[in-house]
Amino acid sequence: MRLEKATPESQGVHSQAILEFLNKVNQQGLELHSFMLLKNGKNIADCWWKPYGPQYRHQLFSLSKSFTSIAIGLAVEEGLLTTDTLIADIFTAEMKELGEKVDGKIKKMTVKNLLTMGTGMTYENWNWDDENYNNILGFLSSHIKNEPGSTFFYNTMATYMCSAIITRLTGQKLVDYLMPRLFEPLGIDPVWEEDNLGISFGGFGLNIKTEDIAVFGQMLLQKGEYNGRQLVPAAWIDEATSKQINNGDEADNDWAQGYGYQFWRCVPEGVYRGDGMYGQYCIVMPEYNCVIAVTSNADMGKFMKLIWSDLLPALGGEGALPQSDDYSRLLEFRASQTHLKVNENADPYPVFRASYQLSSDSEVDIEFNIKKIRFDFESGECLLAFYNGENSQPLYVIRFIEKKWVETAKPFWEDQSFYRAVCYGEWKQDKFKTCIWHYETPLNTKLTFTFGDEMKNLVLKVAAEKEVILNYVRI
Repeated sequence: MRLEKATPESQGVHSQAILEFLNKVNQQGLELHSFMLLKNGKNIADCWWKPYGPQYRHQLFSLSKSFTSIAIGLAVEEGLLTTDTLIADIFTAEMKELGEKVDGKIKKMTVKNLLTMGTGMTYENWNWDDENYNNILGFLSSHIKNEPGSTFFYNTMATYMCSAIITRLTGQKLVDYLMPRLFEPLGIDPVWEEDNLGISFGGFGLNIKTEDIAVFGQMLLQKGEYNGRQLVPAAWIDEATSKQINNGDEADNDWAQGYGYQFWRCVPEGVYRGDGMYGQYCIVMPEYNCVIAVTSNADMGKFMKLIWSDLLPALGGEGALPQSDDYSRLLEFRASQTHLKVNENADPYPVFRASYQLSSDSEVDIEFNIKKIRFDFESGECLLAFYNGENSQPLYVIRFIEKKWVETAKPFWEDQSFYRAVCYGEWKQDKFKTCIWHYETPLNTKLTFTFGDEMKNLVLKVAAEKEVILNYVRI
């Protein structure tokens, strides 16, 4: 750990307040994966819910955007551009290639418009399916409804263009540009996904550890300084985290308090954050000298309101408090948290081997293209193999053991080998229910296999980001 640990009481915070907050998180069904609270630069509380752990990276989704903002700030400091630079002057070759296809408003768009989500667009022109698609050309050929800078529209492609700008001006991928300037000084070993052009996605795709998020937040809190080095200009931190564009006027809405350069302003005065889908957070609270780092799959609005109502009021203390037994209870809570539950009342695994083919009346789901499934149940274990029908080799083979969680032998996505999983399966009557927890992401996949007609038919229900139901017949 890079961050010094300290008891909450030594930094003026009651352990009981943190414990009550975390208990309420669990009671309200908010699925946290990790939590870290810094005060005065010290780690006063942290917790990981198994299978998540401090040693694993986690997908950040749009929290990645805040790191991209820092890259632009560093490029500004190095004299490569300004926030008023026209993007048309950076992507001159693409502008020439598109010619009359370019909306006139694109020619007015500045780097600042990208940073503030003030592009004037009302849609995003991504194309995920075509490996030959050029996302830069897609952005530059978009229709612009409003004048750049006039309105806020959350636009991940705008952040992608910031990443593309770094690559165009430096010849480096965004992640490589940031390595010596930010990541290495902060002790971060990142993985950043990229598109077919070799450009870091910018608006998402960054994978780092929870402590990395906290260290990044501490650097922000210290106005760009970390370990005695000024990594990012303080003026850029101030500018990026201040309100630069209006994004609503709802007093209690954390998405309507103003937007900076890839940072959100929060409901409590002076608090700002970077955040990502499913609840990935870096929350900076200058008045309290605190930082909160969170990974999760939680209701984002509900979780933030709980922070403001139940945790934030406890963070304002300055002097040390007497130590109490509450800290021991907080440590006990930390050691006991898990999402890996086991049903001790499940039936024993059956003994049988069988293969099932996707029936002709089932439509193939593009995201779950499984045309054949093979089960091998024996001696309290199951080998479950999935085939896509294109060759005889299985796409995945998963091993299950009665009443145990088992680490997968290999990642589920070959092109993203850092996404590993643990698996659990239980048998109950005619159903085999499984859970695959992808613990370097916010997601888990639940598969329910229902057998019928003396094991001759099979219905597969997939509960992941969306529900899929497929029918199979025994072969």
